[in-house]
Amino acid sequence: MIIVKLMGGLGNQMFQYAFGKALETKFKDTTSFDKSWFDQKFENVTPRVFGLDAFNISLHFIDPKRLFFRNPRHSWFKILKQKIKGKIVCQKITEACFSFNQIKPNGNFYLEGYWQNNEYYEGIRKIIVEEFHFPKFSCPEDINLQDMICGCESVAVHIRRGDYVSSPKTNQYHGTCSMKYYKDAVNKILSEIPDVKFFLFTDDPDFVKANFGFLSDSTLVSNNQRSEIDELNLMHLCKHFIIANSSFSWWGAWLSQNPNKIVIAPKQWFNNTEANEKCKIVPKDWIRI
Repeated sequence: MIIVKLMGGLGNQMFQYAFGKALETKFKDTTSFDKSWFDQKFENVTPRVFGLDAFNISLHFIDPKRLFFRNPRHSWFKILKQKIKGKIVCQKITEACFSFNQIKPNGNFYLEGYWQNNEYYEGIRKIIVEEFHFPKFSCPEDINLQDMICGCESVAVHIRRGDYVSSPKTNQYHGTCSMKYYKDAVNKILSEIPDVKFFLFTDDPDFVKANFGFLSDSTLVSNNQRSEIDELNLMHLCKHFIIANSSFSWWGAWLSQNPNKIVIAPKQWFNNTEANEKCKIVPKDWIRI
């Protein structure tokens, strides 16, 4: 049995679910998920809501109280085994910092990490795209935006701030994309496709209103009222992308069905030097600035 821990925001949850499906496909085994993280409170960690149920996917959850984590190096494992009747004995594997982990099944195993390495999903794109099937829009405003986005050379621009700014610890690790990055990315897009319309997605509309006036033809999509799933749906419908160092906009770009899409991503995905060097989240055919 494969058991994957779910945690973090919607983009992170999508990576963890996709990773479980990748292993399920590769090893022909069933995948269960542990979502107990969302019922806990952590110091200096942004609270998140479980969001995968917005997709029409089948999820099997497991009660973590049923799990017993074995350590085969302990000589007293056989003694402990007498006290764990009825529990699922499994080996816990924690992701090594963003490197590609060669996971090999050995009975039951529990996987904890973010699994944001593009190599995991090579060869199963069709499966993942089918899994993350978006619900239809019900709000007239969203339907109108959908028509606008699909009716032009639309470029999604994602400006991620939130706890990247408000939390000193998160800011130190992640950082935010600079205005220079966005202006250089816009110029790159315009050099390839002059007649475009920009659609702005953000968790900080006031910041965008104050700083993105240099875009002559743009629409601010985000209003802090739309659901995350609808926001991501609108984003992925765009034809081209300028993403932030964010798993949310990564998925928006990756799920796009435009075969000729231009995707621009930041070279510096993390402020943390070690994490930035090891990070393999960006596909090779995306442009990094």
